Amino acid sequence: MSRSRLTFATVVAAAAVAMAAVPGCGPRTNAPSPAATPAPRAWASSSIADGAELTGPTRWAARVPGIPGSGVASVRFFIDGKLRHLARTAPYLFAGRGNLLLPGTLGSGSHIFAIDVTLTDGRHLTAAATAVVSVKARGMPRRVLGRWTRTVTAAEVARTQSFRNPADGVPLPAGTWQVRIGADGVARYTGPAHDLTVGQVRFEPGGRLVVGNEIPNFPHTSKGGFCLDTAGDGIYHWSIDGHTLTVRAVSDRQCANRNSFWNGTFTRSAPGAHPQATP
Repeated sequence: MSRSRLTFATVVAAAAVAMAAVPGCGPRTNAPSPAATPAPRAWASSSIADGAELTGPTRWAARVPGIPGSGVASVRFFIDGKLRHLARTAPYLFAGRGNLLLPGTLGSGSHIFAIDVTLTDGRHLTAAATAVVSVKARGMPRRVLGRWTRTVTAAEVARTQSFRNPADGVPLPAGTWQVRIGADGVARYTGPAHDLTVGQVRFEPGGRLVVGNEIPNFPHTSKGGFCLDTAGDGIYHWSIDGHTLTVRAVSDRQCANRNSFWNGTFTRSAPGAHPQATP
């Protein structure tokens, strides 16, 4: 486990030692100042070990031992020097709670995975590791990449009412939706009100589709997702025939809105369009 430590000596303690070593510098008549409290000893650690081989989806977590949660302002996750995720609340997980690092979307070979923790007192704690993405790591299938359009009907929203969690907020708005599936494993959803939200998707061999949660703090997007981030993954089956993507729910009663959206038929908005991955 890669880690970086920071310790701070206090100015008052250093001065006291220096004064005691000088002849004639005894106690003064004025009242002594209160002793300064040393800054807590802390370090950052990453769950990706140096030299690790990454093949399948991986949970990437940052930890900050020695510091209470109130002392952490943010944690930034970098891959090859590029900011890929910002976490503001614990647990500090890449792509947010319930989502994973997808090594196959990075390309095989050596990559540097780093975290930069900003503390509320302005200090920074860092940790980094060099890991290898295996040639066996699978990326997103090219044929699913691009923009897809789906019309969600009122009946499809009503179908999931029996297992809707009131804490998830209002039911999914019926109407025309677009989803752009990127090579980075991010689904960018645009609803009837034209607001943009993002979540993680994993199209796996054999037609298995895993739909994760909202990715928090994603640039230029609205806050919110289909459900709370404590909902588990939704499991689906996908197939493509021409420009039609058909998705069927296999196991997803954790999130009614996600079920209403994904269980259905999608039409490619721009045939042949395969957008490049973006953070």
